[in-house]
Amino acid sequence: MECTRRAFMRNVGVGTLGLGFGVSVFPGIYQYAEAQTQTQGHDVHMKGTINFKGFIAKEVTPNDEFYITSYSPKVPDISLDKFRLRVEGLVENPYALTLKELEAMQDKRGYVTLECIGNPVGGNAISNALWDGVTLRKILEKANPNPGVIKAAFFAAEGYTDSIPYELALSEEVFLAFRMNGEPLPPEHGYPLRVIVPGIFGMKNVKWLSKIELVNYDFKGYWEKTGWSDEAVIPQMSEVLMPMDGKRIPPGHYVIGGIAFGGRHGISRVQVFVEGQNWQEAELKPPVSKWAWTLWRCEWTPTREGDFSIRVRAYDRSGEPQESPSLLGRVLGSYPDGARGIETIHITVEKP
Repeated sequence: MECTRRAFMRNVGVGTLGLGFGVSVFPGIYQYAEAQTQTQGHDVHMKGTINFKGFIAKEVTPNDEFYITSYSPKVPDISLDKFRLRVEGLVENPYALTLKELEAMQDKRGYVTLECIGNPVGGNAISNALWDGVTLRKILEKANPNPGVIKAAFFAAEGYTDSIPYELALSEEVFLAFRMNGEPLPPEHGYPLRVIVPGIFGMKNVKWLSKIELVNYDFKGYWEKTGWSDEAVIPQMSEVLMPMDGKRIPPGHYVIGGIAFGGRHGISRVQVFVEGQNWQEAELKPPVSKWAWTLWRCEWTPTREGDFSIRVRAYDRSGEPQESPSLLGRVLGSYPDGARGIETIHITVEKP
């Protein structure tokens, strides 16, 4: 099944992205992103949603609506009594930690948006949550690493592997999470422990973490061995969530809204193009953290009935625009570095 918003609205279920990313897509921010007039929007108050001047959306994705990806259809059954995180490899003091010991070391809490590298332009495999955990550097330093380490390799309980550069592993931003939106990690999201690497595609955010091994070579994980990107840096992306693609709406005054995400580069501007008009600047809501998506909105009053196309593009903090091969009649697919392209949706304005 194609993992796009249109397909999702027809049939929520399990699909395939790219070269075998199994995905279960939940509503998340999309659930309340319905076309409505500005007046209607101001009157809506829903639990778990925010009203950004007429754009109704979930800024933080509930656990049961957060997208799911896995290389295996099985969720490992991990006994907390037997669980240990092992730290091994090029270290002087290899050791293991229980979840209780990890929780006692907590020094991190933050909102981080995750996105699957197989997410197509306009796709649903992106969500935002509040994570609690402990910085990876704190874990590694306790093991007293030896010189010459190149990568930190991650091993999951169900056999999955991946890695990140050692320099990145020692940064303040990478951490191991044991709570998601104030609750213990749900089984499908990595219980009892997972990696959080902000701004890097989800494949590096290893779930069901059981072992960290410091190595002196360029360790390649499960997906990298099949040709997917090893750097896996998320590029600028943006989506139109309101109105929904394919909607038929009556004439009126509308709010167009959506999300933008710049991965490690942030978002500084978002522009919207409606057929028959020039690109216009959208209004941005400050993100809940530097690693979270940005909500945007603008207003639009159709001057005629008929079909319209709407496009959106984002700019990172340095002013670099989102890549736009789709404007040249093509979209770069997800493989191997993640999808590139500007989303275009189509709506029809007509009297009831």
